[in-house]
Amino acid sequence: MKKQKRDIEAEITNAIEAAMNEHGTGWIKPFSGLCSIPTNVVTGKEYRGLNALWLGIMGISHAAGYGQWQTIGAQVRKGGKGIGITAPLIVKDKKTEDKVLIGFRPATIFDATQVDGWEPPVADDGDKVDQTEVLAKVDQYIVNTGARITENDQGQACYIPLLDQIKMPRRCDFTATDTSDATECYYSTALHELIHWTGHKSRCNRLDDKSKRGYAFEELVAEIGAVMLCVKLGVSVEVRADHAKYLNGWLKALKDDRKYISDAAKLASKAIDYLDSLQVAEEIQQAA
Repeated sequence: MKKQKRDIEAEITNAIEAAMNEHGTGWIKPFSGLCSIPTNVVTGKEYRGLNALWLGIMGISHAAGYGQWQTIGAQVRKGGKGIGITAPLIVKDKKTEDKVLIGFRPATIFDATQVDGWEPPVADDGDKVDQTEVLAKVDQYIVNTGARITENDQGQACYIPLLDQIKMPRRCDFTATDTSDATECYYSTALHELIHWTGHKSRCNRLDDKSKRGYAFEELVAEIGAVMLCVKLGVSVEVRADHAKYLNGWLKALKDDRKYISDAAKLASKAIDYLDSLQVAEEIQQAA
């Protein structure tokens, strides 16, 4: 009798479901940093409302308009991509001379990573020690993808489609949680953002898909992909509680409809197939 081939990804999906049922919500961010509300570098004012939400999702902490950067001796690099926001439209009342908000106008700002002549605040780390273990094969897997990854001390972990760039906290900013050590937390985060990276229109074209089900669904795809890669690459031997808690948190935004899990798992598998296609065959086999 012919031996049936194991469907590892299906087994992992089933394990994810079981872990989600067991562990509930209550995810804890496993890294620290100078995390703050997105701020205009020149005025020092925090962006508010939808602007703050939009910039926060993109992982932007410091920004300003083109001309504003120039007033402090900084210059947006050639080819820099502006980010559209709204700015208050204020006029002076002719009778009272009071300033009155009459609406909002479109405005364009530039992230600090696109600017020369200005450096963000630096964290005072003192004797901070890197608690992570270097997993060379996993690092090589990530490097082989060619993804552009920058580190920051702002406590930001995100993929920015507009810049096609991954932002990651430094390794030394990762700490252990009740369910995972610092190494697992670091690589889980990196692989999560790498799955987001595959969604770009030049790769799996998932982020621009008109039929996509929103930001929460994409988070399910990225986290399930991270779980699969963590097991596949040897970062973890099984689905961890922190993954389950994170997934449950986003599933609530999708009205706890469990069918999204299997749908997201299929897209996560496609993302991993794409990442595998960028690897040297021997390296995949050795890392697994």
